[in-house]
Amino acid sequence: MQVVILDDWEHIYGENEDVARLKEHFDVKIFHDRPSRETLIERLQHADIIIPIRERTKFDKDILQRIPHVKLIAQTGSGLAHIDMNEANKYNISVATTPGGSSAVAELIFAFMLAYSRKLIKKHGELKSGIWTEEVGYGLEGKVIGIIGLGKIGSKVAQIANVFNMKVVAWGPRLTAERAAEQEVDYVTLEQLLRQSNYISINVRLVEDTKHLLKEPHFGLMKKNAFLINTSRGEVIDEQALIQALRDDQIGGAGLDVFTDEPLRPNHPFLELENVILSPHIGWKTDNMFKLFMKHAVNNILSYFLRDSPTNNESPAAQRFF
Repeated sequence: MQVVILDDWEHIYGENEDVARLKEHFDVKIFHDRPSRETLIERLQHADIIIPIRERTKFDKDILQRIPHVKLIAQTGSGLAHIDMNEANKYNISVATTPGGSSAVAELIFAFMLAYSRKLIKKHGELKSGIWTEEVGYGLEGKVIGIIGLGKIGSKVAQIANVFNMKVVAWGPRLTAERAAEQEVDYVTLEQLLRQSNYISINVRLVEDTKHLLKEPHFGLMKKNAFLINTSRGEVIDEQALIQALRDDQIGGAGLDVFTDEPLRPNHPFLELENVILSPHIGWKTDNMFKLFMKHAVNNILSYFLRDSPTNNESPAAQRFF
Protein backbone atom coordinates (compact mmCIF):
# COMPACT_ATOMS: atom_id res chain seq x y z
CA MET A 1 0.00 0.00 0.00
CA GLN A 2 1.19 3.48 -0.79
CA VAL A 3 1.57 6.52 1.45
CA VAL A 4 2.24 9.87 -0.21
CA ILE A 5 3.72 12.72 1.84
CA LEU A 6 3.04 16.04 0.15
CA ASP A 7 4.52 19.51 0.49
CA ASP A 8 7.75 18.74 2.32
CA TRP A 9 9.14 22.03 1.03
CA GLU A 10 11.81 22.16 3.71
CA HIS A 11 13.10 18.62 2.95
CA ILE A 12 12.70 17.79 6.62
CA TYR A 13 11.11 14.32 6.46
CA GLY A 14 13.69 12.36 4.49
CA GLU A 15 15.47 11.15 7.64
CA ASN A 16 12.54 11.35 10.05
CA GLU A 17 12.26 8.43 12.49
CA ASP A 18 8.48 8.23 12.20
CA VAL A 19 8.64 8.14 8.42
CA ALA A 20 11.05 5.24 8.90
CA ARG A 21 8.32 3.53 10.94
CA LEU A 22 5.93 3.98 8.04
CA LYS A 23 8.40 2.47 5.61
CA GLU A 24 8.34 -0.78 7.59
CA HIS A 25 4.73 -1.28 6.46
CA PHE A 26 4.15 0.87 3.37
CA ASP A 27 5.59 2.11 0.15
CA VAL A 28 6.29 5.75 1.07
CA LYS A 29 6.79 8.54 -1.45
CA ILE A 30 7.81 12.05 -0.38
CA PHE A 31 7.41 15.13 -2.56
CA HIS A 32 9.14 18.43 -1.88
CA ASP A 33 7.84 20.71 -4.62
CA ARG A 34 4.69 22.69 -5.40
CA PRO A 35 3.14 20.72 -8.25
CA SER A 36 0.54 21.79 -10.76
CA ARG A 37 -2.99 20.55 -10.19
CA GLU A 38 -2.70 17.84 -12.83
CA THR A 39 0.69 16.67 -11.56
CA LEU A 40 -0.73 16.45 -8.04
CA ILE A 41 -3.64 14.30 -9.20
CA GLU A 42 -1.30 12.07 -11.19
CA ARG A 43 0.91 11.53 -8.15
CA LEU A 44 -2.07 10.48 -6.05
CA GLN A 45 -3.51 7.95 -8.51
CA HIS A 46 -2.10 4.97 -6.60
CA ALA A 47 -2.07 6.48 -3.13
CA ASP A 48 -4.01 4.80 -0.33
CA ILE A 49 -2.99 7.32 2.32
CA ILE A 50 -2.01 10.99 2.02
CA ILE A 51 -0.04 12.98 4.57
CA PRO A 52 -0.43 16.67 3.70
CA ILE A 53 1.76 19.21 5.47
CA ARG A 54 -0.62 21.68 7.10
CA GLU A 55 -2.91 23.47 4.62
CA ARG A 56 -0.48 23.74 1.73
CA THR A 57 -2.57 21.55 -0.61
CA LYS A 58 -6.28 22.18 -1.06
CA PHE A 59 -8.46 19.10 -1.48
CA ASP A 60 -11.49 20.45 -3.27
CA LYS A 61 -14.34 18.52 -4.84
CA ASP A 62 -12.58 18.01 -8.17
CA ILE A 63 -9.40 16.61 -6.65
CA LEU A 64 -11.21 14.31 -4.24
CA GLN A 65 -13.25 12.90 -7.12
CA ARG A 66 -10.08 12.07 -9.04
CA ILE A 67 -8.05 10.17 -6.42
CA PRO A 68 -9.98 6.88 -6.39
CA HIS A 69 -7.80 4.75 -4.08
CA VAL A 70 -7.34 7.19 -1.20
CA LYS A 71 -8.90 5.94 2.02
CA LEU A 72 -7.26 8.22 4.59
CA ILE A 73 -5.95 11.78 4.70
CA ALA A 74 -3.64 11.86 7.72
CA GLN A 75 -3.63 15.63 8.12
CA THR A 76 -0.80 17.33 10.00
CA GLY A 77 -2.25 20.02 12.24
CA SER A 78 -5.84 20.52 13.24
CA GLY A 79 -7.02 22.80 10.43
CA LEU A 80 -9.49 21.41 7.89
CA ALA A 81 -10.49 24.51 5.95
CA HIS A 82 -8.55 23.25 2.92
CA ILE A 83 -10.49 19.97 2.70
CA ASP A 84 -14.02 19.66 1.30
CA MET A 85 -15.24 17.46 4.14
CA ASN A 86 -18.66 16.83 2.58
CA GLU A 87 -16.98 15.46 -0.50
CA ALA A 88 -14.48 13.44 1.55
CA ASN A 89 -17.34 11.81 3.43
CA LYS A 90 -19.18 11.14 0.18
CA TYR A 91 -16.21 9.14 -1.09
CA ASN A 92 -15.60 7.42 2.26
CA ILE A 93 -12.26 9.15 2.74
CA SER A 94 -11.43 9.34 6.42
CA VAL A 95 -9.66 12.45 7.66
CA ALA A 96 -7.51 12.38 10.79
CA THR A 97 -5.85 15.36 12.45
CA THR A 98 -2.96 15.97 14.83
CA PRO A 99 -2.47 18.52 17.60
CA GLY A 100 -1.67 21.95 16.22
CA GLY A 101 1.43 24.04 16.77
CA SER A 102 0.20 26.02 19.77
CA SER A 103 3.52 26.06 21.66
CA ALA A 104 5.48 27.17 18.60
CA VAL A 105 2.99 29.94 17.80
CA ALA A 106 3.02 31.20 21.39
CA GLU A 107 6.81 31.35 21.27
CA LEU A 108 6.69 33.49 18.12
CA ILE A 109 4.14 35.82 19.72
CA PHE A 110 6.58 36.56 22.52
CA ALA A 111 9.44 36.88 20.04
CA PHE A 112 7.41 39.66 18.37
CA MET A 113 6.66 41.29 21.73
CA LEU A 114 10.26 41.23 22.91
CA ALA A 115 11.62 42.46 19.58
CA TYR A 116 9.21 45.41 19.65
CA SER A 117 9.63 46.18 23.35
CA ARG A 118 13.42 46.26 23.27
CA LYS A 119 13.58 47.72 19.73
CA LEU A 120 15.78 44.82 18.66
CA ILE A 121 15.27 45.11 14.90
CA LYS A 122 16.15 48.81 14.92
CA LYS A 123 19.07 48.39 17.34
CA HIS A 124 20.50 45.50 15.37
CA GLY A 125 20.50 47.58 12.17
CA GLU A 126 22.02 50.60 13.89
CA LEU A 127 24.76 48.61 15.57
CA LYS A 128 25.65 46.83 12.32
CA SER A 129 26.00 50.32 10.80
CA GLY A 130 28.36 51.43 13.57
CA ILE A 131 25.77 53.45 15.50
CA TRP A 132 25.63 53.03 19.29
CA THR A 133 22.49 54.69 20.61
CA GLU A 134 21.04 55.27 24.05
CA GLU A 135 17.30 54.59 24.11
CA VAL A 136 14.82 53.29 26.66
CA GLY A 137 12.77 50.22 25.78
CA TYR A 138 9.60 48.80 27.28
CA GLY A 139 9.55 46.11 29.96
CA LEU A 140 6.88 43.40 29.85
CA GLU A 141 6.50 43.08 33.62
CA GLY A 142 3.38 44.83 34.84
CA LYS A 143 2.10 45.55 31.34
CA VAL A 144 -1.33 44.42 30.11
CA ILE A 145 -1.64 41.80 27.40
CA GLY A 146 -5.04 41.37 25.80
CA ILE A 147 -5.68 37.96 24.28
CA ILE A 148 -8.39 37.72 21.65
CA GLY A 149 -9.35 34.05 21.65
CA LEU A 150 -8.45 31.93 24.66
CA GLY A 151 -8.18 28.56 22.92
CA LYS A 152 -5.07 26.37 22.87
CA ILE A 153 -2.76 29.09 21.57
CA GLY A 154 -4.33 31.88 23.61
CA SER A 155 -4.13 29.77 26.77
CA LYS A 156 -0.45 29.07 26.13
CA VAL A 157 0.17 32.81 25.65
CA ALA A 158 -1.57 33.49 28.97
CA GLN A 159 0.65 30.96 30.75
CA ILE A 160 3.81 32.56 29.41
CA ALA A 161 2.54 36.06 30.17
CA ASN A 162 2.04 35.05 33.78
CA VAL A 163 5.71 34.06 33.95
CA PHE A 164 6.59 37.59 32.83
CA ASN A 165 4.30 38.95 35.57
CA MET A 166 2.03 40.61 33.05
CA LYS A 167 -1.65 41.38 33.65
CA VAL A 168 -3.70 39.16 31.35
CA VAL A 169 -7.14 40.04 30.04
CA ALA A 170 -9.07 38.14 27.39
CA TRP A 171 -12.08 38.25 25.14
CA GLY A 172 -13.33 35.83 22.51
CA PRO A 173 -16.45 35.31 20.41
CA ARG A 174 -17.41 32.33 22.57
CA LEU A 175 -15.32 32.96 25.65
CA THR A 176 -17.16 33.14 28.98
CA ALA A 177 -16.12 34.76 32.23
CA GLU A 178 -16.16 31.31 33.86
CA ARG A 179 -13.74 29.82 31.33
CA ALA A 180 -11.43 32.81 31.64
CA ALA A 181 -11.46 32.55 35.44
CA GLU A 182 -10.44 28.88 35.23
CA GLN A 183 -7.19 30.09 33.66
CA GLU A 184 -6.77 32.99 36.08
CA VAL A 185 -7.46 35.47 33.30
CA ASP A 186 -9.72 38.52 33.57
CA TYR A 187 -12.64 38.42 31.15
CA VAL A 188 -13.43 41.79 29.53
CA THR A 189 -15.35 43.06 26.54
CA LEU A 190 -13.51 43.55 23.26
CA GLU A 191 -13.67 47.32 23.68
CA GLN A 192 -12.26 47.13 27.20
CA LEU A 193 -9.47 44.86 26.02
CA LEU A 194 -8.46 47.25 23.24
CA ARG A 195 -8.46 50.28 25.56
CA GLN A 196 -6.49 48.58 28.37
CA SER A 197 -3.88 46.54 26.58
CA ASN A 198 -0.27 47.40 25.84
CA TYR A 199 -0.02 44.22 23.76
CA ILE A 200 -2.84 42.56 21.84
CA SER A 201 -2.55 39.01 20.54
CA ILE A 202 -5.11 37.65 18.07
CA ASN A 203 -5.63 33.89 18.38
CA VAL A 204 -8.99 33.09 16.81
CA ARG A 205 -9.89 30.80 13.93
CA LEU A 206 -10.91 32.39 10.66
CA VAL A 207 -14.64 31.81 10.27
CA GLU A 208 -17.36 34.06 8.92
CA ASP A 209 -17.88 35.72 12.32
CA THR A 210 -14.18 36.54 12.74
CA LYS A 211 -13.46 37.91 9.26
CA HIS A 212 -12.38 41.56 9.74
CA LEU A 213 -12.95 41.17 13.45
CA LEU A 214 -10.75 44.23 13.94
CA LYS A 215 -11.70 47.19 11.74
CA GLU A 216 -10.98 50.91 11.56
CA PRO A 217 -12.94 51.95 14.71
CA HIS A 218 -11.09 49.37 16.80
CA PHE A 219 -7.67 50.88 16.11
CA GLY A 220 -8.95 54.20 17.44
CA LEU A 221 -9.64 52.54 20.80
CA MET A 222 -6.08 51.27 21.26
CA LYS A 223 -3.29 52.92 23.20
CA LYS A 224 -0.88 55.05 21.17
CA ASN A 225 1.97 52.67 21.95
CA ALA A 226 -0.10 49.46 21.69
CA PHE A 227 1.51 46.58 19.81
CA LEU A 228 -0.79 44.28 17.85
CA ILE A 229 0.24 40.69 17.03
CA ASN A 230 -1.56 38.54 14.48
CA THR A 231 -0.53 34.91 14.09
CA SER A 232 -3.98 33.54 13.28
CA ARG A 233 -5.09 34.44 9.74
CA GLY A 234 -4.66 37.65 7.77
CA GLU A 235 -8.34 38.20 7.10
CA VAL A 236 -9.15 38.46 10.80
CA ILE A 237 -7.93 42.05 10.48
CA ASP A 238 -9.04 44.68 7.97
CA GLU A 239 -5.53 45.09 6.57
CA GLN A 240 -6.18 48.41 4.86
CA ALA A 241 -7.45 49.90 8.10
CA LEU A 242 -4.42 48.53 9.95
CA ILE A 243 -2.03 49.96 7.35
CA GLN A 244 -3.60 53.39 7.76
CA ALA A 245 -3.43 53.18 11.56
CA LEU A 246 0.27 52.28 11.33
CA ARG A 247 0.98 55.06 8.84
CA ASP A 248 -0.72 57.59 11.11
CA ASP A 249 1.09 56.28 14.22
CA GLN A 250 -2.33 55.65 15.69
CA ILE A 251 -0.85 52.58 17.40
CA GLY A 252 2.72 51.73 18.29
CA GLY A 253 3.25 48.89 15.88
CA ALA A 254 2.32 45.41 14.74
CA GLY A 255 3.90 41.97 14.54
CA LEU A 256 2.41 40.03 11.63
CA ASP A 257 3.00 36.42 10.66
CA VAL A 258 -0.09 36.04 8.47
CA PHE A 259 -1.55 38.04 5.63
CA THR A 260 -4.68 38.11 3.49
CA ASP A 261 -2.65 37.24 0.39
CA GLU A 262 0.43 35.06 0.80
CA PRO A 263 3.21 35.40 -0.09
CA LEU A 264 3.31 39.18 0.21
CA ARG A 265 3.74 40.93 -3.14
CA PRO A 266 7.02 42.89 -3.46
CA ASN A 267 5.30 46.30 -3.30
CA HIS A 268 2.96 45.55 -0.40
CA PRO A 269 2.49 48.54 1.94
CA PHE A 270 3.51 46.46 4.97
CA LEU A 271 7.02 46.24 3.52
CA GLU A 272 7.32 50.03 3.51
CA LEU A 273 6.35 50.56 7.15
CA GLU A 274 9.01 50.86 9.84
CA ASN A 275 6.68 50.14 12.75
CA VAL A 276 5.91 46.54 11.75
CA ILE A 277 7.80 43.31 12.32
CA LEU A 278 7.00 40.72 9.66
CA SER A 279 7.57 36.99 9.30
CA PRO A 280 6.50 34.67 6.45
CA HIS A 281 3.82 32.55 8.20
CA ILE A 282 6.31 30.65 10.35
CA GLY A 283 4.31 30.53 13.58
CA TRP A 284 4.09 26.75 13.57
CA LYS A 285 7.38 26.05 11.81
CA THR A 286 9.83 24.67 14.35
CA ASP A 287 11.73 21.40 14.41
CA ASN A 288 9.62 20.33 17.39
CA MET A 289 6.36 20.89 15.52
CA PHE A 290 7.44 19.06 12.37
CA LYS A 291 8.43 16.05 14.49
CA LEU A 292 5.20 16.19 16.50
CA PHE A 293 3.04 16.43 13.37
CA MET A 294 4.61 13.39 11.76
CA LYS A 295 4.60 11.36 14.96
CA HIS A 296 0.87 11.84 15.41
CA ALA A 297 0.10 11.40 11.69
CA VAL A 298 1.93 8.07 11.68
CA ASN A 299 0.21 7.03 14.90
CA ASN A 300 -3.13 7.81 13.24
CA ILE A 301 -2.22 5.67 10.24
CA LEU A 302 -1.03 2.73 12.33
CA SER A 303 -4.09 3.01 14.57
CA TYR A 304 -6.26 2.91 11.47
CA PHE A 305 -4.34 -0.16 10.35
CA LEU A 306 -4.59 -1.97 13.69
CA ARG A 307 -7.87 -0.77 15.19
CA ASP A 308 -10.02 0.23 12.21
CA SER A 309 -10.03 3.94 13.04
CA PRO A 310 -7.41 6.71 13.35
CA THR A 311 -6.84 8.10 16.82
CA ASN A 312 -8.03 11.58 15.88
CA ASN A 313 -10.73 10.80 13.35
CA GLU A 314 -12.58 13.81 11.95
CA SER A 315 -14.77 11.89 9.54
CA PRO A 316 -17.68 9.49 10.01
CA ALA A 317 -16.45 7.69 6.91
CA ALA A 318 -13.74 5.74 8.74
CA GLN A 319 -13.60 2.10 7.70
CA ARG A 320 -11.04 -0.65 7.70
CA PHE A 321 -9.17 -0.69 4.42
CA PHE A 322 -6.29 -3.10 4.99
